[in-house]
Amino acid sequence: MNTLEIIYNYDTVINKLIEDIKKSDFKTAYFLKLLNLKDSFFYKKMREKRFTNEEVKLISKHLYPEEYQAYKDVLIGELLEKSKAQLKAGLGVDFETVLTNSKHKYGV
Repeated sequence: MNTLEIIYNYDTVINKLIEDIKKSDFKTAYFLKLLNLKDSFFYKKMREKRFTNEEVKLISKHLYPEEYQAYKDVLIGELLEKSKAQLKAGLGVDFETVLTNSKHKYGV
């Protein structure tokens, strides 16, 4: 998917998110507490489709827990593979070097 497709699909994604919020088993109070918002402000955000990126991420994490876990598993797997490749390429750093650099950086 190219960048323009993502941008133009954003409205569809937000609409689906709002519909899923309405259809979910969660009460509105759950989302209010989750986002730390007053109810009038929450409904205004829904009406105007003005959730921030962080709010969308937080809502989706709780609204779609299985998909979030699958996403996290894939992401962790990719990071592990990247780390293995870096170690094989000799780009690893030993613990003593990391410890020394950290002590120097934080003045310990």
